[in-house]
Amino acid sequence: MDKNDFTLPIWFLDVRGSDFSAQAKNWQESINGKIKEILNNITTGWKEPVLIKTHIGEPRCSTRMLPEYCLSSVDYLRGMGLNRICCGDTTVVYSGERGRKENMHGSPQRYLRLAKSHGWDEDGPLRVPFVILDRPETCVKGLFEFDEEEVSLLTHPPNRFKETFVAGGFHIAGSIFNHVHLTLHGLAHIACAVKGLTMGGASARGKQMMHQYYIPSINKEMCQGCGICIENCPEDALSFDQEGLPSLLESKCIGCGECMAVCSNGCIEMKSKKVLDWFRGRITLPFRMADYMVGIMENRWNRLLNIVHLYNITRNCDCVDEPQESMIDDIGFLIGKNPFAIDFLARRLIIEGFQDKAAQMNMTFEAFKKKSEDAKFFFENDPGVAPYEYIQKNFHIPSQVELIRVDMT
Repeated sequence: MDKNDFTLPIWFLDVRGSDFSAQAKNWQESINGKIKEILNNITTGWKEPVLIKTHIGEPRCSTRMLPEYCLSSVDYLRGMGLNRICCGDTTVVYSGERGRKENMHGSPQRYLRLAKSHGWDEDGPLRVPFVILDRPETCVKGLFEFDEEEVSLLTHPPNRFKETFVAGGFHIAGSIFNHVHLTLHGLAHIACAVKGLTMGGASARGKQMMHQYYIPSINKEMCQGCGICIENCPEDALSFDQEGLPSLLESKCIGCGECMAVCSNGCIEMKSKKVLDWFRGRITLPFRMADYMVGIMENRWNRLLNIVHLYNITRNCDCVDEPQESMIDDIGFLIGKNPFAIDFLARRLIIEGFQDKAAQMNMTFEAFKKKSEDAKFFFENDPGVAPYEYIQKNFHIPSQVELIRVDMT
């Protein structure tokens, strides 16, 4: 990316204090209209094919991102004369409708059916196809074509990865409009623009590289031996021991966190088996995602746009296949080119949302955090702003840029 692109402003459509409802047609029209105005102010040489990078959510995730708010991106691109447009995401390393094993070569129908049911296909609001970015058989001839599940990219110092592995469909995208739904996340802490591109754009091997230092820690005093973690482990790394409790075979564990997500008793935590010497004891996933982000973007930084949906903000990400409730009031939308600056701002807005919630309950912020586990934000090993300092020091990408706030009340 040109250094000037890194410092371009972020637009913030602020719906706080309004009657905003994500499902309301009038709000969808208003937000799309404003986003289209902003896009017309961003001068970039977009190239085809264009990927609308999305996350369709699991079957029972009712708080997921809505395709209706991506309509302004599609309309803008078509107005610019670009018609080779697809929505897409990769398979995941855990089990389920979007799982890699469940959508092997030649049979990715479970994923495609789910995408259709959530409005992400040619019959949905956007009227564009959905492709599974690491499943070449889902590509659209003449529109969005790729023939490789995975592409290896060499990196350069100071990147700590020697190579990164991206999905074939992500690799061939000329431009990327990264639509992402902000949530909290048990491992990455914040699921926002960087996670949407790294975990969403990487191949299965790339995902495993980023996750590899985490393993589940099982509190066997709390565990009831229900076996749901064993049933849902995508690599069969868990099995019952002689006491009828789950036991881990570390050599098979890929650190995906699915066991933690499905455990209804909350007796599984993902912990770092050993701390790398990169950061002297700080959990490293946010840093590794930052390095991976630099590796997979290559020379396409100037053809990347991030649009973050800050509504229905939940304790877990949309990969959790269960209904969730919003933790704080809806915030709005962020539009900008620098994904690290977007994430930095999103962290601040979430904290402000928790502070507002605490004030509504007539208690201090600290008391609010202690009282409500569902609203916990500061994870035990959360590195805070350290990953942003790291990316600025090593790659000269700033995390703080001008903010243009648009009051939508």
